Amino acid sequence: MNPQVKTQLQVRRYRPDDAVVWNALIDQSVNGTFLFRREFMDYHADRFEDFSYLVWRGPDLVAVFVAARAWNTPTLDTLVAHPGLTYGGLVCAEELKYPVLEEVYTILMETLREAGFITLLIKPVPRVFCRVPTDASLFYLHQQGFSLQSRELNSVINLTQPLRINKGRKDNIRKARLAGLLVETSEDFALFWLLLTENLLHTHGVRPVHTEAEIRLLQQRFPDNIRLYVARQSEVVVGGVVMFVDEGHGFAHTQYISATEQGKLVGAVDAILAQVLTEMQGQVPRFSFGTSTVKGKLNAGLLAQKEGFGASLELLDVYEKNI
Repeated sequence: MNPQVKTQLQVRRYRPDDAVVWNALIDQSVNGTFLFRREFMDYHADRFEDFSYLVWRGPDLVAVFVAARAWNTPTLDTLVAHPGLTYGGLVCAEELKYPVLEEVYTILMETLREAGFITLLIKPVPRVFCRVPTDASLFYLHQQGFSLQSRELNSVINLTQPLRINKGRKDNIRKARLAGLLVETSEDFALFWLLLTENLLHTHGVRPVHTEAEIRLLQQRFPDNIRLYVARQSEVVVGGVVMFVDEGHGFAHTQYISATEQGKLVGAVDAILAQVLTEMQGQVPRFSFGTSTVKGKLNAGLLAQKEGFGASLELLDVYEKNI
């Protein structure tokens, strides 16, 4: 270990009065997203006890560690980065040289052990959400004996290339046009949430991750980042897609997709996605289509729909180690 680097690095736990400097780092980071801004993370403070950390090198904040544990969890000695988000862990202000990255992790692990944590789960930020993708953290986790706990498949599209929409999807888009569907942005989250919740309960026996009140709150805090697109047929909403968009970090992500039975018959979702993809081509270079697996089990039909729009696959991994 380089003693000079070690003496320069300092780690301390996040405090509410760090919000401004935290957000500033997230905004300029190579692998942060607007979901790491405190206005987003703190909306579910009633469910998770924040155990994020700031890493300083002299007067400069060079990285943060996005993590928490659930309130009232029976495993108080387990830290998850992050239990309330799809991803978390180390977020860097710039692309740190690997020896420095290693030092950052070393001092973080020491700090976590001193805080009483025994087990650490890390969900690294997927490449599609990174302004500057790097696998340096994955190499470190491998070298340090972290084990792969789970792996999901996320579909992605490179928006810097021409869209590759197959015949099946084009047929649905044509069907939607002939049915007179109008695709537009909407503020009516309440109506879409009824549709979404009914579909999820009927199909999977689950509810949306966010309640209607939560998504409304988040959309009010991030009006440019959270957008609802709907398809209307004779003024009736027959489908919708909620997008998370971060132009600063160069991506758009389909957070929720749903349609009524009528919407499915007339290709409402494909019509929305075609319009969204076309719009996003001029705004961001990368498109995240969401996962087609649940606990590693593939939904082949869902994946086929995404591949029909030209999507390829990336991994969403979770790593675990007793530290």
